[in-house]
Amino acid sequence: MKQYRIGEVAEKAGLSKRTIDYYTNLGLLKSVRSESNYRYYSEEAIIRLKIIENMKSKRYTLEEIREHIAVLDEKLGQSVECSQTGGVDRDFLIGQIKQLEEELALLEPVLANVDSGQGSLQVKQKLIQSMTLIHVLIIYINEMAALV
Repeated sequence: MKQYRIGEVAEKAGLSKRTIDYYTNLGLLKSVRSESNYRYYSEEAIIRLKIIENMKSKRYTLEEIREHIAVLDEKLGQSVECSQTGGVDRDFLIGQIKQLEEELALLEPVLANVDSGQGSLQVKQKLIQSMTLIHVLIIYINEMAALV
């Protein structure tokens, strides 16, 4: 997979180097240092930046974004699993989306029947988190498909 220096990532993502530094320091992005101490980012970092910016546009806090990315990493097994040829395992990603859609299908009737109060709030939060994760996975699949 191609590696990009911070300036290249900034240009591709339409963000400043400072923003990328900030996200890296927060742990939202990962970089690898070269022997000459340059930071290099993978294509996945560009996709993550698009996900982060998309979620920010929907008024998610950086803490909420960090939580969703952590869940995404967990669901994807510490990033996107790739085949031996280096391609994205789309079947794996599609399977993850189907699993989340099944979770949503189970939650929707429960949400409709829950009385107002604390229980309802917890169910709504879980539903919103699941919907966000599905949305993030869809963005991820689309972005990875565009890179292939």
